[in-house]
Amino acid sequence: MNAKMNADLDNDGVITTEELAAVDQHHKVETQTRIAVASFVVMTAMAVLLVSGLIPDSRISALGPLISTLFIAKAGIVGAYFGMTGWMSKK
Repeated sequence: MNAKMNADLDNDGVITTEELAAVDQHHKVETQTRIAVASFVVMTAMAVLLVSGLIPDSRISALGPLISTLFIAKAGIVGAYFGMTGWMSKK
């Protein structure tokens, strides 16, 4: 089915602006969830890779500032997702 057919939430054959807004909101939340999950997976995979010993210590030391910045950025994405999700659920 295409997106327009999925927008008819009450199956009356008429797509209202409220239904379109609800579908857009659903897609927005779904995209934000995927971004947060992907960020968490990347953080976990990077931590496992760094601890595994596959990358030499000299290279990890050279890339230390970049790695720490990436971890902070990804943690910020995950934290913002959980914070905003909790805040929106109380509205």
